[in-house]
Amino acid sequence: MPQIALINPPISGKNPSLLIPSLGLGYLAASLRQAGLETRIIDAVALGWDNDAVVQEIARLRPEIAGITATTPLCGSAYRLAKSLRPHARWLVLGGAHPSAVGQKIFAQCPELDFGFRGEAEEVFPGFAKRLLAGDADARLPGVITPSRDSRPASIADPDRLPFPAWDLMPMASYRHPLFPGERVATIFSSRGCPYQCIFCDKTVCGSRYRPRSPENVIQEIEALHLRHGVTAFMFYDDLFTLQKDRVVEICRRMLARGLKIRWKCEGRVNIVDPELLAWMRKAGCVQIAYGIETAHQKGLDWLRKGVRVEQIEEAVARTKAAGIQVLGYFILGLPVEDHEEGLQTVQFAVDLGLDFAQFASLSPFPGTALYDLAVEKGWYREGPGLAPEEYGDTRPLLITDYWTEERLRRIMSQAYRRFYFRPGYLLKTALRPRGLFELAKSGLRLFAWLFRRLKA
Repeated sequence: MPQIALINPPISGKNPSLLIPSLGLGYLAASLRQAGLETRIIDAVALGWDNDAVVQEIARLRPEIAGITATTPLCGSAYRLAKSLRPHARWLVLGGAHPSAVGQKIFAQCPELDFGFRGEAEEVFPGFAKRLLAGDADARLPGVITPSRDSRPASIADPDRLPFPAWDLMPMASYRHPLFPGERVATIFSSRGCPYQCIFCDKTVCGSRYRPRSPENVIQEIEALHLRHGVTAFMFYDDLFTLQKDRVVEICRRMLARGLKIRWKCEGRVNIVDPELLAWMRKAGCVQIAYGIETAHQKGLDWLRKGVRVEQIEEAVARTKAAGIQVLGYFILGLPVEDHEEGLQTVQFAVDLGLDFAQFASLSPFPGTALYDLAVEKGWYREGPGLAPEEYGDTRPLLITDYWTEERLRRIMSQAYRRFYFRPGYLLKTALRPRGLFELAKSGLRLFAWLFRRLKA
């Protein structure tokens, strides 16, 4: 029986179209196993388990330590699970983005917890777990928080020193991504941290200090996933994969030299891509880059502290499309410096850019961000249901001003998705892509159902 169970809690009543491995649990499980500790991963979302199913499994396994991961939108699910698991585990620990951002508040929200963890856990947590298993509950370690003691976040200096995630402990056949229908998929962190200072970005886990893995280390993980687990589609989940051009080019060179027949996507930034970089990425199998475009207006970009110009957005998108790589644009609606009409201009901007996909979201002041501090100071912070499709959890941080009411945000979100995705030209273009009809049938029906529910509400 495992000494430690690491759990990704269930999402009640939801069947996400995007289902990806929890890298945090995978890395932590590998580090615990390297330290000689028997560990099990329970990814309730991937397994399709509800709260009761997880409780039954933990009651059967009887681990000494149950560790639960939580983002802020899903902290309610994590708390419900912790309450249910209290009789079945000696120690309950909460980790992930939410405790990293809010610290000791987790104990007021869920008194059943024994400990929380802030930051990157791989190097500190195994030693802490050994102490607990030996009966020593001394929590004076970086990252470990208790009801009576806070801590600075733990940090990893050199990610090359970490073992690869424990992919064998995760249900690899269950993961999926709409960009890669029918393919075995996996996620990769090739770096940690981001030096940019966008007002809405939560960096309480990995911080602002950029720490890249070496190209060879990255390639070895890709090869292992490809050869041992049959993975053909990869998602680089770095905050900013393209930050160091020479490093990305070298990763691409090694992909080609190893003969890796894979497809992949990544996150980019419009002011640090050029034709040479894009050509190497396309040659090595990159099929999509996601850019944080956010808004069509320079005043909005400046308010968000993006550090980019509108013309750089236009140039980067054009260059990426010219290289034969799809573009996904992330957009934020409900900025305090923009009104409804300006928000619709952003939607039209997404159309005019000729993007392959667009993701619209309302401005969310997550704990741990500069935006959260501003929202609390101004009285703008609220919590409510997610306003975009594929947003899960009981509640989500909302930025509600005198102008941007929840009703106005709902209306512009519905308009944004309808205007972008239900254009005849876009529907025809999507249908003509390889597997395009399948894509329309699956994703289109989901989006239509979401819009229909909005009309009925």
